Amino acid sequence: MKRKIAVLTAAVLLISTGLASAISLESLFEPTGKAAVIQLSGSIAPTSSGFSSGITPEKVRELNDMANQQGADAVVYEINSGGGAVVASKEVMRSIDSMDVPTVCRLRDTGASGAYLASLSCDRIVADSATLTGSIGVRSSYLQYTGLMDKLGLKYVNITAGERKELGSPYQNISEEERKRLKQKAETIHREFVQKVGEERNLTDAELENVSTGEAILGSRAEELGLVDEIGGRQTAYDAAENLTGMELNFNQVQTAQGLSLFSVFGNGMEGSFFGVNGASFESRVG
Repeated sequence: MKRKIAVLTAAVLLISTGLASAISLESLFEPTGKAAVIQLSGSIAPTSSGFSSGITPEKVRELNDMANQQGADAVVYEINSGGGAVVASKEVMRSIDSMDVPTVCRLRDTGASGAYLASLSCDRIVADSATLTGSIGVRSSYLQYTGLMDKLGLKYVNITAGERKELGSPYQNISEEERKRLKQKAETIHREFVQKVGEERNLTDAELENVSTGEAILGSRAEELGLVDEIGGRQTAYDAAENLTGMELNFNQVQTAQGLSLFSVFGNGMEGSFFGVNGASFESRVG
């Protein structure tokens, strides 16, 4: 009888040890991966100028390519921008949307207007409660020099073909009809912006009315209105990326040659019509 009990005890111990080993092996082989962290700061512009550290579509494409080359399983975009040129903002949005891995946008101090438009392509949007975001509107503006030219005795000679070729020229007074035409252009861009927000954030027409005024709002309010998914900081964004991939991720910053180093790092470790919170010629910006 004692022998049977001893054998039974040994069997129980063996099973327990086996279970412990299985659990240990399971945690040992838990899926792990890599995530690229891409920092995007400054005004959004079509091209870079001089030593500007702003955001351009080309820069975003280059950083995306570097993340793909390094085998990133997810990308976290840390955005700090008040917006910028309309088409450039849309190109940045499309560049983010082109990524085949899960993406998270973390909005820092400011992620508004054109920058918010760009973030709409991310699978998750994270903002701080104090982040300035939203600003879903379009601004069209230009300087008019006619008063100064009169004082200096300068005369503007206009030789053009096409009755509206000079629409928005800073060298002549704008008529009421011209003002209406320029406003119509801004409103067209604004409607497209609002439509995109509704599609990507699954907002009803009634909900869109609350967010399409062009006002910049705080992150806490943006969460209530459905513009962002979570309130938090960097770790919240990292957690979101891990939840999307189902992996434990190693987060590493990717930089261009214009960054802090000459090579990518993947180791340990608002003016014109703009999208924006805030020219010599008329232009469109979301910024």
